[in-house]
Amino acid sequence: MNKDLLKIAELACDRARSRGAKQAGASVRRSRHYKMMVRDGKLEELASSESRGLSLRVFVDGRYGQHSTCDLERRALLRFVDDAVEMTRFLMPDRHRALPEPELYKGRSTRDMGLYDPDHARVTMDERRRLTMEGHDAARAAGGDKVLSVGSGYYDKVSEQVLVQTNGFSDHERRTTYGMWVDVSVRDEKLDKRPSDWAETMARRRSGLGRPEAVGKEAARRALAQIGADKIDSCTLPVVVENRAVGRLLDGLLAPLSGWALDQKRSCFDGREGQLVAAKTLSLIDEPLLERGWGSRRFDGEGITARRLPIIADGVLKNLYVDTYYGRKLGRPPTTGGSSNLVFSAGEGDAGALCAAAGKAILITAFIGGNSNSTTGDFSHGLAGFLVENGERVRPVASMNLSGSHLELWKQLERLGDDPYPHASRRTPSLLFRPMQVAGR
Repeated sequence: MNKDLLKIAELACDRARSRGAKQAGASVRRSRHYKMMVRDGKLEELASSESRGLSLRVFVDGRYGQHSTCDLERRALLRFVDDAVEMTRFLMPDRHRALPEPELYKGRSTRDMGLYDPDHARVTMDERRRLTMEGHDAARAAGGDKVLSVGSGYYDKVSEQVLVQTNGFSDHERRTTYGMWVDVSVRDEKLDKRPSDWAETMARRRSGLGRPEAVGKEAARRALAQIGADKIDSCTLPVVVENRAVGRLLDGLLAPLSGWALDQKRSCFDGREGQLVAAKTLSLIDEPLLERGWGSRRFDGEGITARRLPIIADGVLKNLYVDTYYGRKLGRPPTTGGSSNLVFSAGEGDAGALCAAAGKAILITAFIGGNSNSTTGDFSHGLAGFLVENGERVRPVASMNLSGSHLELWKQLERLGDDPYPHASRRTPSLLFRPMQVAGR
């Protein structure tokens, strides 16, 4: 544990208590971030930054306040804490606000999940530039004379956090992130459009990054495939959603599953725990202890010990995301305030295999805009993708729309792929839904 950050957190908590706070919690963080971006062969952005900050929660006279600062010099910090306590005294009382019960801190994992790369400091600016340019050059070569513009970027980050709370919690986490991406726009002379697409790779350790040449070629391939994309007639067909596009639908499913949504009467799943809300083929588990996972953690923002949490099991709604505050308000035990890694039940094949199984279908590779109402479950999203017949992409489609309700959508799930998207905490596989109406011209 970083002793400097620990001392700052302990000082803030002790000072808050000495000024009259019944309880306090301090989160101190430090990070270093490097970023490079090239656009059409020219350096567009080069940035290096280091930041530190403290977030302080104080509970004073039955009132609660959350305050933050980036000035961690001792005198300034003490003045900040004093002001935070005094400002909190002016807020409305809330009897449900308090730190978690200490029992919720017990049993934290001590396993190293591989979230930190000790070799991060060895990455050079020359290497960052090389990776950026290799992705850029590969995309431009793969796109040929159809390419209008290529952007390529690289970034890496190392961060540390220490959390101290006055009722017995003290712990830290440290992690690194590496990533690179390429975006490509191409010329569509027939429709006078500029189709574009992208590809990326991410890793917790530098050695885990994908090859930049492969990323560049994939971005170019995806952009070229969108040439000629346009509306087709409205249709009712099976729908395949590519793994990296599923997240937009998942947002609409998860939003009503929070304690906040329940408390505000804005959850379409209120009262549905223990009921079938999806096809029996679907199980969805929150897995916080995955090796090198993007959402992996040993404790959440409140210090609650991270544990495996089934959300949906064989189509049945099992748990919701409830922090201690809303747990007290709703009279139910807390689980955790937000998701970590979301893991789907295993399926078979990738998006191509699901298309082959569907016969004639719409393959969605991207959702564009739209909205989802957590109170009613209704959603509507623009989409881009392909019309598929006999497992083959017949033509690209764009500017079409998929609408429905999350109360029914997930019950129409017919099959899951076995291709979880690796570059996000939501490890979404490709999904095949039974025939749905897709609006076009």
